[in-house]
Amino acid sequence: MRTRQSTTDNGFVNESSTFIISDDLFVRPNHLGTSLNLLQNLGINDFDDIDKQIVNISKKEACFLSFYIIDLLKFSLLSKSPLSDFIFKKEHFVGNLDPRNRLEFWIGEVEEPCNESDEMVVKVVRRKSNEQILFVEGDENFSDFILSFLTIPLGGVVLMFEGLSFLCCMDNLYNSMTELNPDRCLRSQYVKDRLCEPQVGMHLELRNQILPIGETNSSGYIIHCKDHKKEVIFVDPKSPISGGFLRGPTSFMVTDDLVVSPMSLISGLAYLERMKVPLNDVEERVIRIGVKEGLSILKASLTSTSSLTNGLSLSIMEQFLYQNYL
Repeated sequence: MRTRQSTTDNGFVNESSTFIISDDLFVRPNHLGTSLNLLQNLGINDFDDIDKQIVNISKKEACFLSFYIIDLLKFSLLSKSPLSDFIFKKEHFVGNLDPRNRLEFWIGEVEEPCNESDEMVVKVVRRKSNEQILFVEGDENFSDFILSFLTIPLGGVVLMFEGLSFLCCMDNLYNSMTELNPDRCLRSQYVKDRLCEPQVGMHLELRNQILPIGETNSSGYIIHCKDHKKEVIFVDPKSPISGGFLRGPTSFMVTDDLVVSPMSLISGLAYLERMKVPLNDVEERVIRIGVKEGLSILKASLTSTSSLTNGLSLSIMEQFLYQNYL
């Protein structure tokens, strides 16, 4: 039986607490000092520069509240001013995003690199002319790793990158949560722990997961009927053999924009033809995927449609130099 303090069923914050949420999603307790600091940080010294506006949601709009929340989530992932974009319905904010340099996706040395035996060996197929990765060929372990991105909560992503995930406003939201007092602002310390150290859902952790994130502990659930009760056992959806989502052993192809499909000679050639890539412009490289490379791919996948190119280009160069010159 779970206590009220050990659940998040009723939300995260105390009902009696009020907060100030800045345009970049930094959450602070509603104090006078907080308001003054916010205005000073924004360079506002004259109250005439401030305009207060009350935004009302009509009954008709309230019926579609879930769609509005999805819009706010979308803005928070892509915009540096999600509240302004959400409230004032700015349409063209995506076109103003700054393009990313490949160096920005590079992950330096990690504290706990995985053992060499846990690394995945994959074949990279890329263009010679511009070094764009067309696809990566690997076994089910690599494809499982890519698919596992779908199981990682946003807070878990920010935690793994220590507040520097490229999701600017999500970083702010996470960092502000770490500063909130659990006794005054939140319902319990349990709530803060769950938000600051989120994990993947029950039964969703890969057996060979190389990323530094754990799995939520199994909880006991009991269904109460009229005159009896029965314990519920959750079924692990992963393969009992591989501990992943895909059946193996077999090869899979992962394209630059992270489309996963079974690999064959015909499918590989068909993809090159579809991308209009001449065969004399194609080269193969064999590389190892460890924690550093995995984090780079994950980081690139958050804001890029060329996740493998942006996430692995520097690793390919580094491993090539190491193999040939060291």
